[in-house]
Amino acid sequence: MKKIYQLLLSAAVSLTLVATAGAQNFGGVALNNDIVGWGDLYNLSFTSQNYGTARSMAMGNAFTALGADMVSASLNPAGIGMYVNSDFSFTPMMQFARAKTFGADPYNSDEFSNNSNRFGFSSIGGVFTVYRGTGALTNFNLGFVYNRVADFNHSYKYASWDNSANNSMANLFCELSNIDRLQTNSNGTMSFGNDPYYWGAVLAYKNGLTNKDDLGWYIDRIGENARIDQYNAVQTRGSIGEYAITMGFNFVDKFYLGATLGIHSVNYNRSVFYGENYLYDTYPSGDEMPYQLEYMNYLQSTRISGVGVNFKVGFTWRPVAWLRIGGAYHTRTAYNLSMEYYGDMWSSTFSAGSNPDGYDVDNMGYMYDYVESPMWEDAGANAWRVSSPSRLMVGAAFTIAQRLILSADYEAAYYNDMWLRGSPINDLDYTSTIQEYFRHSNTIRLGAEFRALPFLDLRAGYIYTGDAINNASLLYTHPLAKEQTYITAGLGIRFSETTYLDFAYQYNNTMYTHQQSFFATGNGLDIETVPVSTSVKKHIAVLTLGFRF
Repeated sequence: MKKIYQLLLSAAVSLTLVATAGAQNFGGVALNNDIVGWGDLYNLSFTSQNYGTARSMAMGNAFTALGADMVSASLNPAGIGMYVNSDFSFTPMMQFARAKTFGADPYNSDEFSNNSNRFGFSSIGGVFTVYRGTGALTNFNLGFVYNRVADFNHSYKYASWDNSANNSMANLFCELSNIDRLQTNSNGTMSFGNDPYYWGAVLAYKNGLTNKDDLGWYIDRIGENARIDQYNAVQTRGSIGEYAITMGFNFVDKFYLGATLGIHSVNYNRSVFYGENYLYDTYPSGDEMPYQLEYMNYLQSTRISGVGVNFKVGFTWRPVAWLRIGGAYHTRTAYNLSMEYYGDMWSSTFSAGSNPDGYDVDNMGYMYDYVESPMWEDAGANAWRVSSPSRLMVGAAFTIAQRLILSADYEAAYYNDMWLRGSPINDLDYTSTIQEYFRHSNTIRLGAEFRALPFLDLRAGYIYTGDAINNASLLYTHPLAKEQTYITAGLGIRFSETTYLDFAYQYNNTMYTHQQSFFATGNGLDIETVPVSTSVKKHIAVLTLGFRF
């Protein structure tokens, strides 16, 4: 299946703009959407554990040692053992994301902003006291909790102006069609076939971007003197939620142990739009070029969904009443992912002369093409089987004068430990690429809570997740998250011994690696779009309503 993938990946294609001798590299945001690539594996794995209840989020989720919160099920399950009563809570959230994208060359690209607002649930669940005793085991608690662990809801766009005709997507598909010797049918039609990697080239032919004769593929509707305006818009939607079956043990209020079986639900949707407008200072005559493309638009949709499983164990030790020390280990999350992909392309062509091929044109001389690809699906026996990083975290929490809590966490996530366990493509292996391009990341989480009044707590926190990419200055096929920072704040109100209401606000800034719409390099090829950079800022507001019983 998909011979071209094996060629590309064996040559480390689509990693950077640096060409590999003797191989052509095709990649970019507008390509390679028909595969679960190593970049997708990284983006699906990049979590900073910032979601949870309003209390935990307001304190930067620094709960590895602190515990007694629904987020403990996803951080350190020993914290489940700290509940002294049964507890149920739910946490709706609103998220406002704004992405900024700017080009490396400010003279032919602008800075673009794009907003995206989403509603969802950050956490919902219950912890129940199953056993209380007077011996060594003080109590045993069992919990069923949902926590969001990753969010993909944002969109961005960018454009560049006045580019050379040699850097059109038509040139890229023309080169690809020649290199892999794609063929048309005897009647001039072209089928999509069973390899979605080539579907973009088929769409290009059906929309007039490329043409073929006995000598090979060529471009006949875009003049060499054309200047091209290029547009890109990317929208991602979805999240990863963890359904945790968790248990915690309390030994004489000094030592706590816990374990969680985490079941992850993945829902990731990516829509990539790319467009070109073709402009001329002096339009070619009808004799020179009887058909002239006015514009082309290309839209692709990818959906990745599936289920993953991991296991977490942790401990917390309270040597004195004012100090807690905790640690936890998360195994890799083993995912089974299905993927759906399709694309469509539409274009407008002006018949500048006598319409020698007799196309159906309107009374202004224009004809329009719109072509949809089939739907490609990798599922069942052809599903993608991947593993996200293992994680190790430690933390400490201090209580001062029974009014102030300070907590701090450190987490190491081993992104060079990601693993492609199986795929629909024979002999596909990301191991060397992952080990070369990724390392472990470091996350620091800090939190504070101050009891201002007997019924009112004030909270603040901070999260920093460092770079897990060995060389973040390179150009990658898709933008990869480099680092994240969160500034958090909130408050908690206790209406009674059984009812509480918490509020939290988070401000997040995520930086991404450089990206391009597409490129084709190596072996004499030099087709590429303007590099751009993206940052995403999110404002997250959450509310938790909880009941103890």
